[in-house]
Amino acid sequence: MDDFLAFVVERHRIWEQRQAGAPQPWTDDPILATRNFTNVFRVLDPGTQFILTDLFEPDLDPRDTLMRAFLYRHTGRVDAWRYLDVSVGYPTTATIEDARGALKDYRGSVSTYETTTRWSGQATTRLKPQRPVFTNAYLVFPQSQEKGTDKLDSIVDLTKRLFTPGSPNDIMPEWLRAKTQAERFRILRRNPGVGDFMTMQILTDWGYQCGEDREDEFLVPGPGSIKGAKALDPTAKTMDVVKRVVKAVRGVANSPRLGYRSPSLMDIGSNLLCEWSKYVRFRGQAVPKTTYTPAHPGPQPAPVLPSYYTEDLL
Repeated sequence: MDDFLAFVVERHRIWEQRQAGAPQPWTDDPILATRNFTNVFRVLDPGTQFILTDLFEPDLDPRDTLMRAFLYRHTGRVDAWRYLDVSVGYPTTATIEDARGALKDYRGSVSTYETTTRWSGQATTRLKPQRPVFTNAYLVFPQSQEKGTDKLDSIVDLTKRLFTPGSPNDIMPEWLRAKTQAERFRILRRNPGVGDFMTMQILTDWGYQCGEDREDEFLVPGPGSIKGAKALDPTAKTMDVVKRVVKAVRGVANSPRLGYRSPSLMDIGSNLLCEWSKYVRFRGQAVPKTTYTPAHPGPQPAPVLPSYYTEDLL
C-alpha cells in the first residue's frame, strides 16, 4: 500500500510540474519517467478533455449527448473524431450514417496481411487499416460474431439500435427514468459486447455533461482494476480493496487535489488501480533507456472541468 500511495502522489506531481512548464525529467521514479500512465484524475486525460472541449455542446439533446459518448468511447481516436468534425460534423442520431461514411474515409483502404498463429503454426489473414479509428488503450468488442464483419460497422449498427428513437432497443426512455447510477449501468451493460469498463466510462461522461456529481456513488471495477486490486491484496474481494484504497489515498500526506476535490471513487477504483497493475508489471521488466516522450509536448493548457468540479465547496 505504501508503494501504491507513493505512485499516486508522484503521478499527480508530474502533472503539476507539466502544468507549471517545468522541463523533463519530471520524476526520479524510473518507471514513471519512461512509461505512459493516465492521470490521477480521469478528467485530466486528453481523451476525456476532448469530450469536454469538443463533443458536449451546450444544450445538446440528451439522446445525442449519450449517443456521442457511447460511439466515441467505443472508437476513441481523437484524430478520427476531429476528421468527423471538419467533414460532416460531430454525429447526432439523425446523422450517424454520415459519421459511418466519414470514419471509413478517415480509416482509408484496408490492406490484408498474413500472420502465423503462435501455437498452431497456421497462417491467418488479418486486416490492417491505413489509419485506425479504434484506440489501443482498452478493448472494444465487435458486435458481430460473423467472420469478416467490419468491426466499425458493427459498432455503428449497435449505436443505431440503442439510440434511434422508437427502435425496439431504444434505451433513452428507460435511461431518462433511471434514478441511480446502478440502474443506468444495467441499462447499458445488458447489451452484448458492452463491458463493465466501457459502461463505467460512459456513465461518468454523462455526469460531466449533466452536471451530476455521481463519481462516488457507484462502481463496477473493470478487468484492469481487478488486477490492480489483486496486486495489493490477492486474498481480498476487489471492492473491499477499493474501499481501503479510497480511504488511504484521501488520507495520505500530499494527497492529490484538483481544486478542492480529492480523487473520486471512479478515479481510484477504476483508473488508478488499473494503472497500478501496469506499474507492478513494469517493475519486473528492464527499464527503457530513453525517457517518456509525451504525446502532447510543450506548454500545457489549463484543463476544462465539469461544472461540479468548479462549484464553491459551500
